[in-house]
Amino acid sequence: MLNQSLNLRIGQQLKMTPQLQHAIRMLQLSAIELQQEVQEILESNPLLEEGESDEEGTPENSSETAENSSNNSTESDATTETASSNESESIPEELESDSSWEDTYDIPSMLGNSSPGEQIEPQEVHSVSASLQDHLIWQLHARTLSDRDYSIALTLIDSIDNKGYLEVSLDELIHSIDLEDPEVEMEEVITQLHLIQQFDPPGVGARNLQECLKLQLQQLNEESRAKNVALNWIENHFKLISNLNSNQSLEQISKKLKSDAETVTQALALIRTLDPRPGEQIEEPPVEYVIPDLIVQKRGDHWEIELTPETSPKLRISPFYQTLKSQKHSGDEKEYITHNIQEARWFLKSLQNRNETLFKVASHIFQMQSDFLEEGPEKMKALTLRTIADAIEMHESTISRVTTSKYAQTPQGIFELKYFFSSQLNTADGDGTSATAVRAMIRQIVNSEDPAKPISDNRIATMLAEKGVKVARRTVAKYRDILSIPPSNERKRSL
Repeated sequence: MLNQSLNLRIGQQLKMTPQLQHAIRMLQLSAIELQQEVQEILESNPLLEEGESDEEGTPENSSETAENSSNNSTESDATTETASSNESESIPEELESDSSWEDTYDIPSMLGNSSPGEQIEPQEVHSVSASLQDHLIWQLHARTLSDRDYSIALTLIDSIDNKGYLEVSLDELIHSIDLEDPEVEMEEVITQLHLIQQFDPPGVGARNLQECLKLQLQQLNEESRAKNVALNWIENHFKLISNLNSNQSLEQISKKLKSDAETVTQALALIRTLDPRPGEQIEEPPVEYVIPDLIVQKRGDHWEIELTPETSPKLRISPFYQTLKSQKHSGDEKEYITHNIQEARWFLKSLQNRNETLFKVASHIFQMQSDFLEEGPEKMKALTLRTIADAIEMHESTISRVTTSKYAQTPQGIFELKYFFSSQLNTADGDGTSATAVRAMIRQIVNSEDPAKPISDNRIATMLAEKGVKVARRTVAKYRDILSIPPSNERKRSL
């Protein structure tokens, strides 16, 4: 006798749909890569086209976005309010195929005086290298660490291969760390390894594939039964993943994982979205040409942030296809039109989400760094990924992706957004200053020294102390190396 029953169960599920994966990937694109992406979609989808600059009406919500953006200031709460009001809606799982054909998506350029054809004058570009090691070291600099912990973490980063894995054992690594007494303990190394394993890309610093996949799952913000089952699967039954093609059925695996077959299927789909070689995401050729994604300029007594035309192209669904709405089509024709409508709408939604997220992150950055905009690197404030992540309720690794290969044109030059993150050092007034500002001060001191009598690291530390910045001689030497400035004995030259 088969008993039938109806059960109501409420829960959250995490689904990495192809559209959602595409939206996440677009966050990482530079302005040049975005141009290529737009060109490819225009060539492959006949329903999508570039809209005329002034002939087409702009939807009400887009107009509000542009209007709000033009009034943003990094010195007031208006920036945060605008960013919050423009927060993108979550992408729905299903897209209505009978949505209005007359909809025109006009991604606002948010530019006041610039036009789409206007050329941006070349400027000195301040960027961070795209290699995996440089990417990790940049994130390390944004942390407040002692010289000892920094040296341990740096040794760990140097031991990470191009795939993102720690290629030596911790026992071997301890003996390669050259530090004064006391000797390095295993607990110190593990602490710094766990720190690095929270860096972007997710999964970096893992010692094996199992740990790599587990780290990636743990960094997902969303909580769901599928995620918990996937973690259990990887942590306690990892061999079952490689044996999926054997005689083991889904029901047998479900019993071992103590879950239903539907959740196990979702967990498997989630695992398949993970990257077994996370380091290769960062190992890209260096960017030869830079197009700013943002323009920061002062108007009146406040700063405004604007997206460039290259970052926010005007796109729309072709008016020609409005005439096809009422016409009868065969099954294949209808499927073709519906598919391209959905693809066009998903792309426009992903583009809108990318620009709004980028604008929101940049608004918070320059709200913190308004002194830098006025006076230069010496006035850079300490800023961490955690600060921005908490402000806009995103994961630190997401902030890292959004700020990588994204450039802002400022009165001080063109800077990669990653440039504005650095750890805090103590000052006499207790407010603290950023490591970037200290490095700028060191460079300024060296540039103004007498070539016949170069200034020693000890003297530089003393001069910084006189300015209220407390740093040790070893810290000065570390920052000098980062700036590629040779020691004083190598800088000495006769006139």
